[in-house]
Amino acid sequence: MSKRPTPTKPVPRPSNRLNPKTVNQFAKTVTAFGSLYNSGAIPCRLCHGSVKHTLQWNQPVETIIFDPTLIYLAEGLRESQHPYTFISREGFVELCRLPGSSERILPILTRLIPPLRTALISGDKTVVEGSLKAVQALSNSVKSHLNPHLKSLLGPFPKWMGDASLKETTLDTLHTLEENGMKEAVIQIKKKIPTYNAISF
Repeated sequence: MSKRPTPTKPVPRPSNRLNPKTVNQFAKTVTAFGSLYNSGAIPCRLCHGSVKHTLQWNQPVETIIFDPTLIYLAEGLRESQHPYTFISREGFVELCRLPGSSERILPILTRLIPPLRTALISGDKTVVEGSLKAVQALSNSVKSHLNPHLKSLLGPFPKWMGDASLKETTLDTLHTLEENGMKEAVIQIKKKIPTYNAISF
């Protein structure tokens, strides 16, 4: 009498591990971002690709309300736990790159600065790098409107300019701030980094 084959459990697809319902909801997070994402408050999900991950928004991205979504993403920049790191960084940059994003960001700009600054002073260099790129995206969106907030953001930049692993990204960020903020941005930068060589002035 032949034995019945032992039933095997279905192997979960890689994408299942990236779905908000299947990520480890008990993973330790730095902020409330993980809970917000798991509850569906962040209208996107992480899609697993053979080469790289991408974000898939749950609604047309043009219809996403920036307040509070962009603020949540800014707060999530401090996270170092996968998949929250990718979601917060990629989501922030994608919303900043949307056509007309400046008009939607300006009303909440002052609320984005504190979480950005907190992420920039993190002891985790991957968090700092992601935050620098977020500053670049924000600057490209709001241009010179970021100038009044540079004093708050530039504090840790001298330290990262002296770090070999972060110097290039830091310098790219300074160049972006200069290009978008023009002479006033250069003045603010030189107050923090006197040796900064302006590319335009």
